[in-house]
Amino acid sequence: MLTRILTIVSCILAVSNLAAQQQKSFKSTSVFKVQRLDNTVNCPIADFAPVRYGDRIYFSSMRETAPGATPTSRIFSYTPGQKPTLDKDLNPKNSSRLPDASRLFFTICQDEAMQKCEIWYRDKQFDGAWGVAVKLPDNINVRGANTTQPAIGWDKSTKKYTLFFASNRAGGKGKMDIWASTITWDGKFEEPVCLPFNTAEDEVTPSYSQIEQTLFFSSNGLKGVGRFDIYSVKKSTPDNWATPENLGRPFNSAYDDMFYSYHDASQTGYLASDRPGSQCNGAAEGFNCFDIYEVTKNWEKQEVKVTQPRMAG
Repeated sequence: MLTRILTIVSCILAVSNLAAQQQKSFKSTSVFKVQRLDNTVNCPIADFAPVRYGDRIYFSSMRETAPGATPTSRIFSYTPGQKPTLDKDLNPKNSSRLPDASRLFFTICQDEAMQKCEIWYRDKQFDGAWGVAVKLPDNINVRGANTTQPAIGWDKSTKKYTLFFASNRAGGKGKMDIWASTITWDGKFEEPVCLPFNTAEDEVTPSYSQIEQTLFFSSNGLKGVGRFDIYSVKKSTPDNWATPENLGRPFNSAYDDMFYSYHDASQTGYLASDRPGSQCNGAAEGFNCFDIYEVTKNWEKQEVKVTQPRMAG
């Protein structure tokens, strides 16, 4: 039975504002500060994939949903200052509601290790409820491959949406790679392309900046300051990508830093990390270590004019 949701987003917001702006300089990242959210939000096991819409923050967590229950990745949400709750409307067996979205992409996994995952979507209906879950076609969900972490971006050059996702499917450059599939006007997904900046190691957790035509992702195969670092890569031409740039500290640490997203209205970014200070203090690798961190402007450094990488909310 398909019971594992890995992450609710990135998702296609066909009527939303996927406004984003690339960070202009990575040399002055001290203008930002990264703080771990407190234990009201984070728990001793995995909390990851944070995305903010309006005044609510949605994230995935492996925490127990009932005493003695097997930890299962589910979607939770909260308003800052309040305790997170299981978001029943956004989990697979329920109808779903999310502001300003006409289609929601998400991942369902069949195993505890989250290695047998597929991408699904739901369309918003006229009454505001979400329709039935639909699995993406076989050219996206390749049999035997792990297909996960969908992100949608509007390509200005083609004037079409592109689905970005991470997969270990055949034809890639390494383990997990970032792939891109153009979505045609009639809703079909074109044959995915393995993006040229992938390495022999892992590239994961993509998110897309529409305004700057820039993709954010994490990699442990590019030169960085830790294991998984967050990078940005901009489209240099309609068919080519520039060299990825490391976001530097404090976005990245000597540990795993992933799932970066940005909320424009509150000027707040979010990421997941197992850096020291997380509840398991970076003592073990993998999802069991991730906590959610908030990225804000360090107002003591506000004279440094740097714009944070953005994803819409």
